[in-house]
Amino acid sequence: MSIEAVPLVKVDKNTCITAGVCWSIAPDIFEYDPASGKTRIRDPYRKVDTGSESIGQIPEVLRDVAKSAAEVCPTSSITVE
Repeated sequence: MSIEAVPLVKVDKNTCITAGVCWSIAPDIFEYDPASGKTRIRDPYRKVDTGSESIGQIPEVLRDVAKSAAEVCPTSSITVE
């Protein structure tokens, strides 16, 4: 029996400029956080959300779209592991 790794997505809010490209590419994963004025991971995937970072675990089926969002982020604030 193998255990499938769940993709981990991180947004560095210190470098995020809220361009919103990630929201348009992956609206099921990313959203605007009105409290910080930055991007965050959407519920139900969000696991940690602080002033400096937002971390979530997404289903494997969303990995490619999350990677696409990370690739076009103008400040490279998104990582997918």
